[in-house]
Amino acid sequence: MSKRDYYKVLGVSKDAKKEEIKKAYRKLVKKYHPDVNKEAGTEEKFKEVQEAYETLSDEAKRKAYDQYGHAGTRGFDPRSGNGAGYEYDFGGTAFDMGDIFNTIFGGGFGFDSAFGQDSAPRDTGGEHLRYKMKFSFQEAMKGGEYSIKVKREVRCSKCNGSGSESGKRKTCPTCKGTGRERRVQSSFLGQISVMAQCSECHGMGTVPEEVCVKCSGSGLETKEEKVKIRIPAGAYDGMVLRFREGGNAGPMGGDYGDLFIEIEVEPSRKFERRGNDLYSVESISIPIAVLGGTVEVETIKEDVKLKIPSGTQPGTIFRIKGEGSPVLGKDGVRGDLYVRVDVKIPKRLSREEKKQWEKLKDL
Repeated sequence: MSKRDYYKVLGVSKDAKKEEIKKAYRKLVKKYHPDVNKEAGTEEKFKEVQEAYETLSDEAKRKAYDQYGHAGTRGFDPRSGNGAGYEYDFGGTAFDMGDIFNTIFGGGFGFDSAFGQDSAPRDTGGEHLRYKMKFSFQEAMKGGEYSIKVKREVRCSKCNGSGSESGKRKTCPTCKGTGRERRVQSSFLGQISVMAQCSECHGMGTVPEEVCVKCSGSGLETKEEKVKIRIPAGAYDGMVLRFREGGNAGPMGGDYGDLFIEIEVEPSRKFERRGNDLYSVESISIPIAVLGGTVEVETIKEDVKLKIPSGTQPGTIFRIKGEGSPVLGKDGVRGDLYVRVDVKIPKRLSREEKKQWEKLKDL
């Protein structure tokens, strides 16, 4: 089966800017993620979107794709992009955060609520909640535990979600337990009889035996809670974390929905990320480039010493193993750091310096 054009997959034009590509990608990820969308073929579409973004978000890969099509990207490791090429398995044991409310109460963390509530609840379950959290590049590399404030609907503490003072419910007198009622509506064709959701029980088929005074029979109350969540080291921009039962409570004591956290990582001024590898630029002096020496190189953890051989040319790239991004799901494993050296040419010289350079020139 031939692959679709990556630009068509994301729904952007061939001259689209990075911001447009990222925006389109995030929209499609939220639409097609298998843990959110259960329709047939969703997983394939999700993988297709991931693959398209992984190529078009990387300048080198995009240039190769524009020139040679899909064949131009075969020389790239499919997981060496900017991080978004990694599939995040919400149900897997490696990154499943479990029930976040085992660690409720404590700390505080500011966040940006990006999405509000999911309008499509699960069967007999509560609505999912979505939030966006912003991290600096260094925070994403380090990972750790954070606390956020989540506003959600929980089971009424007085009636335990039943909506009834006594905890008992009875058959709805309006719909006789069917959850639907016949209504007559006016239209340009005249009076039309339609079946609609019961106005009294809202489709439940039962009503409280005695309405709970605290929740007015809804079985729910709104609470703002401080929730502790753990962000994995090496989290990338656009990554979505799922926390089970972190969403709204379902009606009549139904299951809780899930909480989805989208990670937004601010770009680093020092490092460029491509998958698990990091890239940076270091300036060295002319004497070091000519004679060789040792320079200190910044990494995401601490400065390390890099040996520069004599005769190093501007643009030379050095690889420092194990100083890249943490690899998700593999404790202690990290990518590599690639350092491109830039030879620093002095713009101004003192008289003495100029004399020395003149001597070198005569040699």
